[in-house]
Amino acid sequence: MPGGLRGGTMTFANQADIQHEAIGEIGDKDLVVAGRKLAMFASAPLHERQRRLTEAVIVVHGALRNAGDYFRSIEKAPHRLVVAPQFLTEDDVRGDPERAEYLHWRTEDWKGGLGSVSSFTVMDELLRGLRIHPRLRRVTIVGNSAGGQFVNRYAAVGRGPDDLAADVRFVVANPSTYLYFDRMRRKGNTFLAHSDPAVDRWRYGFGGGVPDYVGTARPADDYFERYVARDVVYLLGAEDADRGAALLEIHPAAEAQGATRIERGEIYYSYLRHKAGREVHKLVHVPGVGHDAGQMFASPQGRAHIYGRRGWFRRR
Repeated sequence: MPGGLRGGTMTFANQADIQHEAIGEIGDKDLVVAGRKLAMFASAPLHERQRRLTEAVIVVHGALRNAGDYFRSIEKAPHRLVVAPQFLTEDDVRGDPERAEYLHWRTEDWKGGLGSVSSFTVMDELLRGLRIHPRLRRVTIVGNSAGGQFVNRYAAVGRGPDDLAADVRFVVANPSTYLYFDRMRRKGNTFLAHSDPAVDRWRYGFGGGVPDYVGTARPADDYFERYVARDVVYLLGAEDADRGAALLEIHPAAEAQGATRIERGEIYYSYLRHKAGREVHKLVHVPGVGHDAGQMFASPQGRAHIYGRRGWFRRR
């Protein structure tokens, strides 16, 4: 299906309709952002100061918005706060006045910071709330699949980490696509400027449709320099190599990044090193695991990079 075409009609992703099914479980806690409630799961109330808290993990769900499952997949510990924000969509609140009171987005908007209230603003507010914990030293923001897309983009443009005294690590697991900083895409064994400017539209690049949160005042290369300076780990399931996998994006901008999720991750990692002219970030393969968030997070590789202390560094 080259170019994401089926019978002459553009198809965004494989089995894309499944993400339009309303989620059953809504977060049992909430956070007020821009005067609206955000549904979420959390291991403790965010507004209660915890003097012994040293670590926080914010886990971002995939396209199916099953934040409760993601919340339960993260290990609990006495010194660790676990938070799972829930980016509901129009499908989740349609015909339900109580649910409609919660922040919600169009199906694709939350993945890339779009919407009247940017999902990136939500993450800023979550991080701002963590500043009340005096001994907090480490924060991991981790997402799998569409959550990995969100974390990749937020790591590049998000402002919240800059105002946090704690070290912040971004763990990007098995996303369908990545944010590029120019029109360079891999051609054979090298990277060349792609002829189609559409491959550079947001959320695949900075070429058009950029969220208000990001704006157009700063060039993409400024964001690139900040991105490569951040602590980012890419977790790729070694078995996540199915070209027909559910919700794998297959439109032209996505396919310009590679054929499968694992291939796209490997190419993106090579692109970053090529553009930077040096080694950046860390790529980790998770053997025997496909597109499964629970298995990714519970794997030795996942546990080491979500909770492990080795490799953390001070930004200041």
